Amino acid sequence: MSDYEHIVISAVRYAIGRMTYMTELTVNYVMKQIEEDKLSDQCLGIIKKDIKAAKDLGMECDKEQWLKLLNRIEEVI
Repeated sequence: MSDYEHIVISAVRYAIGRMTYMTELTVNYVMKQIEEDKLSDQCLGIIKKDIKAAKDLGMECDKEQWLKLLNRIEEVI
């Protein structure tokens, strides 16, 4: 994986469980990168695993964002 992908994974890990604007900002950014085909299946697999392993995805609105990203990842890999 590229350094860029490692940074994206780090951003996701930072944002999981946060209850701020960071959740939506991060999810939207990753979704855009998926649409532009900038993330490998390996990278997306790690993000998928991290979302599924999270004990707390935040408030309901945050959880909806993470599940939206998870569903999109599952569609493309």
